[in-house]
Amino acid sequence: MRFLPHDAADELLVTPPCLAGGGDPRWVTVALHQAGGWRYDHTPLSPIIHLVRPDQQAELSLYPDPDEPWWTILHAPTDEHPAWYARFGARLPVEILAAFTDALTKPAPEAAASDPFEILYAAGWLEHSDVSASSPDSPVRVERAVQGQGSWFVTTSLPGDPDTVIWRAHLGADTPLHLVAAFTSALTDPAPLRRDPLALPFQARPHLQTAPAPTGQLGGLDPLEQRVQDLAARRRRGAPSLPPRRPQPPPRRTR
Repeated sequence: MRFLPHDAADELLVTPPCLAGGGDPRWVTVALHQAGGWRYDHTPLSPIIHLVRPDQQAELSLYPDPDEPWWTILHAPTDEHPAWYARFGARLPVEILAAFTDALTKPAPEAAASDPFEILYAAGWLEHSDVSASSPDSPVRVERAVQGQGSWFVTTSLPGDPDTVIWRAHLGADTPLHLVAAFTSALTDPAPLRRDPLALPFQARPHLQTAPAPTGQLGGLDPLEQRVQDLAARRRRGAPSLPPRRPQPPPRRTR
């Protein structure tokens, strides 16, 4: 599959990434279909997209309703794990969502998954309680309900204005821990994201830092095409070995 060319001359590199806006949904949908073998099942000309994993155990829906979560992932129960779900808002950057969906396409690690909160603390996030943490500049907050046994809630607001929410995510209580860990790890990545300047969230623009994005791509490939090729190659090779043990985190910061 060849991807439609686009003019990247006006694209920007945007930080902080959590406020950069949703981005191109194909970063998730095309990658799942082309590299992961997920089949699509939706009505032509409809904005609703539905993808199903080859084993039919998991499905992803993109439902662009301004009053509901745009992204929903449902997973059927297995012999080892109960059914679970995850929902994500429209302005969640697709690159962060992709960390979750990429982890979903890998076999679950045999070793115990990293604690999602420990990943945040190691990155310098602030600990508010055993089940709540926020990013150092405070726009993103991660919480777990019911004494650390319930659903996960992630809320991104404007810095200094917690009432102005940019996006939310809700991961059900039974979401596998390694998927939650992949998501929280992506939240800590400070790398800028490529965005069309016209697509940046209006309310967040005063809080964004931007720079012109480079136009030349390695090998002449579109970034999405390169992503699909990399994921397909990883799938052919099989799941990578587990990463080395994470170094001991620094002392937690509280406030």
